[in-house]
Parts: sequence; C-alpha cells; structure tokens
Amino acid sequence: MITILILFAIHYVIRKNRKLLWSQIICIFLLNLQMTTIGDYFLAMPPYDFYDTVDRNSGELMDIFLQNIVYPGTVLFLMDRYKRYRPSKVVFIIVSALILTVLEGISVNFFHLFTYKGWKIYYSFFFYVFTMTVNVLFYEKITCFIEMRQMSKRTT
Repeated sequence: MITILILFAIHYVIRKNRKLLWSQIICIFLLNLQMTTIGDYFLAMPPYDFYDTVDRNSGELMDIFLQNIVYPGTVLFLMDRYKRYRPSKVVFIIVSALILTVLEGISVNFFHLFTYKGWKIYYSFFFYVFTMTVNVLFYEKITCFIEMRQMSKRTT
C-alpha cells in the first residue's frame, strides 16, 4: 500500500505538477539512492547489524525495489513540497523526519519489513533528521549552481 502511494507521489512530482527541474529530480533521486544503499549496507550488515530487512540478514530482491524506488521517491516527494511551499528549513526537516519515521514504523509493525536487532525507532528519527538536512543543503547547492549556470549562459 505504501509503495503504491509512493509511486503515485513520484508520478505526481515528475509528470502532473512538476516544480523541480529534471536536473534537480535526477540529482536528488541519485543522492538518496546512494545514501540508502550505503546506509543499509553499513547499518544492516556486520559489524553493526542493527536490523534485518524482510526476513533475512542480507539483501533480497524486494530490497532492490525499496532502495531504488520507495526511499528515494519519498524524499523526492518531500523535496518537491520544500520547493513548492518554502517552509522554514528547521520545520521542514523535523516534519519530514517525522513522516519518514512514521512510514518506517508502519513498515516495521504492519508489514514486517525490518526486524530490529538493537535498533530503536527513535534512532530512525535522528537518522532522518540528518538525511533531510543533507537533502536540503544539497538542493540549495544544486539550485544555486543551476542558477549560476543559467546566468552565465545569458551573459555570453
């Protein structure tokens, strides 16, 4: 169910009412794809081994879909909201971290997507605060870069 919602959200961001530039969409998506892959690799594998995904202590086919579509897609949707409404950075980061934590809680409690082994749900909140801070800073950097490129093209 969450996956279907995320797919509709991605469709909305990319096709229906796009506010982000294609370059921003691609960069945000790739950043989060990389962070998801590295994060799961380090946190779910020895020596830390904080959680198992689905029913195994190593990756499986569904992990690929989650890492490549669901996690980056959710953050892409949130970043679209950031551009669209320009909320306070702190409020946006905290609200986004709460949303991501709730989605993870639903995944754990209703769909058994993760089995925590020493990990606590509130760790996820702090992890998502970090993740969304990186996303906001990255978005602002890339936006500044794009604007500078467009200005330099106009002057030449």
